[in-house]
Amino acid sequence: MGEIDLSEFLVTKKCVVASLPLTKDQREKFDAALKYPTSTIPNINIQQVLENWGFKVKKTSLSEHRRGKCCCQ
Repeated sequence: MGEIDLSEFLVTKKCVVASLPLTKDQREKFDAALKYPTSTIPNINIQQVLENWGFKVKKTSLSEHRRGKCCCQ
């Protein structure tokens, strides 16, 4: 019996947060902000800056990414 093609089940979803098309300067600032605890830089602050930069990110996506619970982990 031949091998079954299961490729349609193996579709990988990209993390919205990790794949934002940021400039080099924005990426450096964004990555640095993510390293701070949420008590110092809350998700809402990061979300507002991203919105000012022209990017919409859901609160849950940002939260999951910061906790290491998103699809890029």
